[in-house]
Amino acid sequence: YQATALGQTMLMMVPPLAMCPSSSWGQSARPTGFPNSVPVLPADLDVLVRQTGQAAPTRAAIGLPSTCRCRHGFPQAFALDPLPAGSGRANSGLLKLTCPHLVNAVDDLEDDGGIVTFNERLAVCPPDGVGDEERRRLRNSAAEAHTVHASMRRDMLSSNDDLEALCSKLGERGAEAFLGSGVAGAAEGTFGSDDGVAGDVKCLHAWLADYLFRGLEGDSALLGSAVGAELEMRGIDLNGTAACNAACDPCFKGSNVPPPPKPRNKQRLRTGKEIARRRRRREEEKARNM
Repeated sequence: YQATALGQTMLMMVPPLAMCPSSSWGQSARPTGFPNSVPVLPADLDVLVRQTGQAAPTRAAIGLPSTCRCRHGFPQAFALDPLPAGSGRANSGLLKLTCPHLVNAVDDLEDDGGIVTFNERLAVCPPDGVGDEERRRLRNSAAEAHTVHASMRRDMLSSNDDLEALCSKLGERGAEAFLGSGVAGAAEGTFGSDDGVAGDVKCLHAWLADYLFRGLEGDSALLGSAVGAELEMRGIDLNGTAACNAACDPCFKGSNVPPPPKPRNKQRLRTGKEIARRRRRREEEKARNM
């Protein structure tokens, strides 16, 4: 693999995954059409399961970035089938960041207010008048990314069978909203422009994944590139660390295998703040019913 990360080009060595027996994971038959992507191989699905601790994503995985940035040669992100056959799911996001090293780093960035920070960077009217051009380029690039994701989703789900299945699941209005959504399923009309308020970036993991796929095309992935630059300022190497392969290599055995990152939605449900909020809501509902 030839890897490029924020201007740095490196030659990656591919791990000997063929030496490890591949399990029979379910896999989507839909071809990948996402920009700069290559098809997923069975060995890649073994890596995906090791990275996420889940088998379900294998049914949706259809593509990998054509350029590998991982120093160990493992996939860092996957393109997803928006409507995997037989799964009963509709995936609003077309990309999934899976590298545990990067997922944990972005988790920390979001916990430190990264989403608010990037929303401010996309703001239409800088209060001091400084950085107008940088914000305009960032905002336009983000709007373009949303358009690319919406266009790819419509292209992949253009058959009558897919459209009927989508309408049956979401209803006509829901299906149209789903087809027109952008990065991480952002609603159409909230993408931001020079004439309106910039939309909510929603998920920095998805934007970094977008950069891993489309980051070689000039200004096409500026927001994801900015997320990567922020991680590097925090001392995170986007290519990984010398020992991070244990979290991705299905051949790696032993007690030193780190657990996969916790899904963000489930993790929030276990926080003290979320528990307190739910308890307060129950008490308010009980008081209203007295």
